[in-house]
Amino acid sequence: MADSKSGTPNIQDVFLNYARRERLAVVVHLLDGRELEARIKNFDRFAVIVEHNGVDHLVFKHAIATIRTPRSVPNYFSSHHP
Repeated sequence: MADSKSGTPNIQDVFLNYARRERLAVVVHLLDGRELEARIKNFDRFAVIVEHNGVDHLVFKHAIATIRTPRSVPNYFSSHHP
């Protein structure tokens, strides 16, 4: 997804798309202190659908503190620049 003002991709979308495409097991830290080890299945502006223990969960982005990946994400915008 691109930022309509600058034409550059949204860093959040790039991160989430990478984790989804690579089927990375991520740790989602929620603001209430809970953690979910999950795989990102889909997302939009407001929510992320993750699979945790074989069950899909709809997690609102405003409830997420951080999402940790097991490995570094490559240069976020390398695929968008010539």
